Amino acid sequence: MDSNLLERFRSSLTQHRDEVLAWLDSEQSQQKVHLGNTPVKDVLQVVSQLKDALERLNKGELGICEICHEEVDPERLELDYTANVCLSHLPEAQLRALERDLEMAGKVQRELLPRHLPSIPGMQVAVVGQPARIVGGDYYDFFTNDQGNQGLAIADVMGKGLPASMLMSNLQASLRILGPEYQDPVSIAKRLNELFLNNVKLIRFISIFIGMIDPESRSLVYCNAGHHPPLIWKNSSKQIKLLPPTGPAIGISPQPEFKAINISLDQDDVLLLYTDGIIEARNASGEDFGEVRLNNFLKKHHQLSAQELVNSLLAEVKHFSPRLDDDITLLTVKID
Repeated sequence: MDSNLLERFRSSLTQHRDEVLAWLDSEQSQQKVHLGNTPVKDVLQVVSQLKDALERLNKGELGICEICHEEVDPERLELDYTANVCLSHLPEAQLRALERDLEMAGKVQRELLPRHLPSIPGMQVAVVGQPARIVGGDYYDFFTNDQGNQGLAIADVMGKGLPASMLMSNLQASLRILGPEYQDPVSIAKRLNELFLNNVKLIRFISIFIGMIDPESRSLVYCNAGHHPPLIWKNSSKQIKLLPPTGPAIGISPQPEFKAINISLDQDDVLLLYTDGIIEARNASGEDFGEVRLNNFLKKHHQLSAQELVNSLLAEVKHFSPRLDDDITLLTVKID
């Protein structure tokens, strides 16, 4: 198997193992976080499987078909690191079912994303995305409430493949209902947490940024539930301001404290939201694109239109990392 692919698997498995272990050892875990129907022993079994997969990878046994002793298809191994049989050796019925599931999941996911961008007076809105696989866990959406405010959201489901994509679909359905019903992002975040707390597996939490834009006052009220801090270029000060988390990710804590922050949106300001596929894109030398490059890009190109900005940034990341390991989503709002 290609050495770069093996290193990618090693990095992904190690990160997955460390995230779960860190979560179990976190303060929130010690505060009796509700696990739903998932006992701790089941989560530890997942950790054991991840450790076993890393051991097999180090021995050169990961992804080796038990029947023909050749390499399992890399695409299948990316969806399921425990796969140990080639697609060509799967029973016909199981193979057809797998193909149908993936095709349907990919189609449903594409249909769920907004077909049209919102029209906000005095503001430009642009979105661009690059999936790393047939299905993924990135999500964005728009909504309005009865006060005429424009809502927007960007989210990332921890994990990859079919489980993450299906959870993302549930998130989309929930937000389409809750967004217009509630007047502030904190209420939306709390309700989402209530809905997903008992349904999200421990290792499948959701980070989400929810914002409400008032076009008349040109202000943004936001709640960041464990998502990577969006950037806002403040043209008056020629500086970048971060919008850090104001609460935990959805599905982690039974009684989370979410806070809302209100910021002004002035002429030529640029709001940039993104998923972690941007900063975690890695080049051939093993170097991440990182937050510093992202900040520098916005400083240098803030004068571009919203659409030009996201297109140029995506091209920059793909040039830095031609083979993307994770989904990428960029959403920007520029104040005219």
